[in-house]
Amino acid sequence: MKSFLMLALGWFCVLAGQRSLRAAGRQLTGQHAPASTPALSPAEAQKKFTVPPGFEMRLFAAEPDVVNPVAMTWDERGRLWVVELYEYPLGAEPGTKPRDKIKILEDTDGDGRADQVKTFADGLNLATGILLGNGGVYVGQAPHLFFLEDTNGDDLADKKTILMTGFGLQDRHELLNSFTWGPDGLLYMTHGVFTHSKVKDPKNPDDDGVIMNAAVARFDPRTRKFEVYADGTSNPWGVDFDRYGNAFVSACVIDHLFHLAPGGVYVRQGGTPAHPYTYQLLSSIIDHKHHMAAYSGVQVYQGDQYPEEYRGTIFMGNIHDNAVHQDRLIPNGSSFKASFIRDLVRANDGWFMPVSQQVGPDGALWIMDWYDKYPCYQNANADPEGVDREHGRIWRLVYTGKKPGAPVPPRPMGMNLAKLSSGELVKTLAHPNVWQRRMSQRLLNERRDASTKLPLQKLLRDGQTLEARLAALWTLHGSGLLDDATLENLVADRETGLRIWAARLTGERGDAAEPAIQRLTTLSADPEPTVRLAVAVAARQFVSGSLTVNTPVAATLAGAPVEEILTLLVQNSSSAEDPVLPFMIWMAAEPGIARDPEPAFGWLSAHGAETMPLSGKLLRKIMLRVCDGGKTEFLDAAVGFLSGLGEQDAALAVASLDGLIEGQRGKALAPGVATGPLLAKLRASANPELVERSQRLGTLWGDAAALREVLNKAADPKAGEADRIKAIQVARQMKNDAAREAMLELLARNSPDAIAIEAMHALGELGGEAVAEAILDRWKTYSATVRRTAAETLVSRNNWTRTFLSALERKEVATADLPVPVVRTLTQSKDDSIRARAAKAIGRFREIEADKLKLIAEKKTVVINGPVDVAAGHEVAQKTCFTCHKLHGEGAEVGPELTGVGRSSLDALLANVIDPNQIIGKGYENVEVETKDGRSVSGRLVEDAETRIKLLAAGPKEEVIAKSDIASLRVSELSVMPEGLEQMPEGDFRNLIWFILNPPGDNRPLTPQLRQELIGEEKPKPPSSTQLLAPDGESVSLWNPAWRINAPEFEGSPMKLPEYAGRKNVLMTHPIDRQKGAALERRVELPAGKKATLSVGVAAHEEGDWELRVLANGQLLKEQTVNKAGGRWQQVQVDLSPFAGQKITLRLENCANNWEYEFGYWADLELKIAVE
Repeated sequence: MKSFLMLALGWFCVLAGQRSLRAAGRQLTGQHAPASTPALSPAEAQKKFTVPPGFEMRLFAAEPDVVNPVAMTWDERGRLWVVELYEYPLGAEPGTKPRDKIKILEDTDGDGRADQVKTFADGLNLATGILLGNGGVYVGQAPHLFFLEDTNGDDLADKKTILMTGFGLQDRHELLNSFTWGPDGLLYMTHGVFTHSKVKDPKNPDDDGVIMNAAVARFDPRTRKFEVYADGTSNPWGVDFDRYGNAFVSACVIDHLFHLAPGGVYVRQGGTPAHPYTYQLLSSIIDHKHHMAAYSGVQVYQGDQYPEEYRGTIFMGNIHDNAVHQDRLIPNGSSFKASFIRDLVRANDGWFMPVSQQVGPDGALWIMDWYDKYPCYQNANADPEGVDREHGRIWRLVYTGKKPGAPVPPRPMGMNLAKLSSGELVKTLAHPNVWQRRMSQRLLNERRDASTKLPLQKLLRDGQTLEARLAALWTLHGSGLLDDATLENLVADRETGLRIWAARLTGERGDAAEPAIQRLTTLSADPEPTVRLAVAVAARQFVSGSLTVNTPVAATLAGAPVEEILTLLVQNSSSAEDPVLPFMIWMAAEPGIARDPEPAFGWLSAHGAETMPLSGKLLRKIMLRVCDGGKTEFLDAAVGFLSGLGEQDAALAVASLDGLIEGQRGKALAPGVATGPLLAKLRASANPELVERSQRLGTLWGDAAALREVLNKAADPKAGEADRIKAIQVARQMKNDAAREAMLELLARNSPDAIAIEAMHALGELGGEAVAEAILDRWKTYSATVRRTAAETLVSRNNWTRTFLSALERKEVATADLPVPVVRTLTQSKDDSIRARAAKAIGRFREIEADKLKLIAEKKTVVINGPVDVAAGHEVAQKTCFTCHKLHGEGAEVGPELTGVGRSSLDALLANVIDPNQIIGKGYENVEVETKDGRSVSGRLVEDAETRIKLLAAGPKEEVIAKSDIASLRVSELSVMPEGLEQMPEGDFRNLIWFILNPPGDNRPLTPQLRQELIGEEKPKPPSSTQLLAPDGESVSLWNPAWRINAPEFEGSPMKLPEYAGRKNVLMTHPIDRQKGAALERRVELPAGKKATLSVGVAAHEEGDWELRVLANGQLLKEQTVNKAGGRWQQVQVDLSPFAGQKITLRLENCANNWEYEFGYWADLELKIAVE
């Protein structure tokens, strides 16, 4: 549902989904342009579907019976329950009744079409999830998880309870969603990366809350425990479980399919995981990408209506491609690989939006179709009122084979599983359709009927299919009827799936008694990696109260003896080839390592060599954890461990040294014991890897001999270039005069460019008053590449910047030598004097928007007219884009991979390249850090650990900074990608753009049809000088997410501006008309007994003024004219104390005065509550 793309020269950044500057009105262009055809009737749409032979798309329901369907589920009778999301994306206007609904749709005559529709609940507001169970309906409506009940059986909700609260509302297309019952009987849900939740039990005042973003979570209705099951991905919308109970989600922007192991922490679109000590992020399972990609919904086919070849394959909706894809899941150790099979459904209709796919009571795949001309959330943000609120469809993909039109009823007539006896429900657990099995399991879990224990045990023992046996086991657990003896009988079962769940349920039960420990110990040696993964998960549950973060365990688990389990897991998984198992072994071991690493060191001293390479991976993480723990005695133990290793243990020593070096980057932790003997021993090794790492570690610890060796290697012209660069990289961490002088000497010797560039980077970190002059003294001897690096180094510290500006002013440095990032740094410096001097020396930097529009039109002409050499474009991309991004497997991983997103429109691509600050992709903001010694560094924040942060910039270039060294940190309003990429020679630019639009890896011949799709209008007309940017709905909505912006599109407004008249992060609005103002609104509850103040900075256009009005619950609190009198910005304060203890709607209005330049500018909007 979300996508954006970034490319780099520095950073060549393209945000997929970003609107083109040539957008007309409220419409986006490019990949996310609205559907170009009118809405089709259901009958017309049905005719256009392409499906495999023998399949038919059949309509179950459509408008007006269902509109804006966003979630669906079934009851025991096979009736379909649907959530209608009318209020997307803004939510209901304050004071109005919300329009979201829950409807019950039923086919009473078996003809395949819903003919009875009831409204179960209305008045909902941004409801996005639904599931039935426990006599009611679970409904997700951020910030709450509700439980709705029908207490009198009339199919109308008449009771509502808040079960959990604290779900975020920041990103309206990433709210809690996709409710489903898991194999363990718990309620599962998904949640996106840019919606930040802290989920709490409202009945428990001591609940600290569970942090959740980009995750699958689960909720236990009986205990009210809420837990993140697996962390990461992007905007998952859909979760399903295969026959073994493995969880899968689809995702957007990043790779599209993940197998989520319990406790796994996975790659994510933005931000950092809540657990800071994983030291690794698990990856997706895909081996392919789709050119158009925005996934919603996921379903492993386990029905009984399709041919056998479909069983176990996985379906995913792709709303940008108007299709449902089918992948094959191929076992890969304890995880999977997913390979593309086919487009199961292709709509051939730009309105088709398959947001959910689920197997129904008939065994067929049901597809919920949002049906809207807008393909993306960015369309909705740009034009909330333009979201279609008239259409919606529910389709069934049925198989009729060689009997077209054969009847396939949507459910068995008269079905009502709730009326079956418990014994009959047990038998239904063996049904070939997963829908019946899951529904029966849910009903039995709710009944908790003790009389079913023996029948369930018999089905577990004698069931004819794995599915039936597992369903019996899961039901025993969910019904509270599972015992140790039953689990013991499964330890040696022939079925891998049952051994997996013997381990998993041991962990879920939270019982660390001797039988449980022995069970896990036995299973630790199982030949199947899937079983050992389950053991590692159970061990994790014995040492932490939460799967993905460390929380206290229950008293019954305190001191659980998991050491033997972990050692057996290491011994039986030592190849480390499995994609998930080594990670989960670490997760189970980490809490113990944090308490005391010495037992681990002792075991690894004796067994590490025989359990390589897994022991090496674990040792690296152990050393990192030791460093992050900050305890000198633990570091001393690490020194002792290394000292005890022999020459035959070189691989263990290398892994340990890697962890120590990485863990102390940014801020070294000195051991309490003498390190000289260890370092001397390592330096004397015949293994060059040990020697090189001993030098690096010795420099961090201040070892004199190591310092000398490193500097000598850096200066040695006979040494290999790669070795010299490594030595320089070590020297930059010394922070002493000797290192600084050695780097300056390298510059004075006319060293090769690669050496000089690395020396420049080192000097940037080492600092020194005389460095700037020394660099500038040799300016004319540098190549163009070295000058670029020198300029970047000189603007990294304010005192050097002033020296550099003096050289510019004296014409000793030509402005043509300055790369675009340096120009931006100078002309947009926070220091007024630097900014003023730069403006005089360099001139105006940023083009006005009309200039950019004209430039886009000009560059489009360049791209579509002239010879194209895609191979040459590839070479340009290697020097520019690939310094940060991957495309079809080539390039760096600083920014998002380009393969699957954002390359289908020349207009959008050019707009993003030429004005990268138009929209800055969330998670890829430029973070600017100033250190206490005056250094400035920037990049994308990729690690935020307890003691350090890590930034990535183009190159890729990595900066690790100790938090104790940080003076300030801020997120820039500008993209990391610099402007100016279009300034390269026209031929290079044309070749590059064509390579990105249609690289050979896409395997798409450039037919006339494809060319037309990619470039659109052949002869673009340059826009007039009065044409303005289309407003950016996403940035506006995120300007201050707590406030709702209600403003018309008028001459480029509303717009979020990086800077205006000296203020940062400014919102620009314009009144709706002469009588009605633009408004900022917020609903808030003010605490009783505390002073509350509303504070906002306001400014007017250079040639106009406007009226500010501040209201609370419609009561006018303040009215004033905003103009330039008394300064460009006025800070307005409004006392809200009279409303203490009340819920109020605050409204700030930008009203017209004389209808000339009535633009309002807003900044620093805060609601301040006095702290007693």
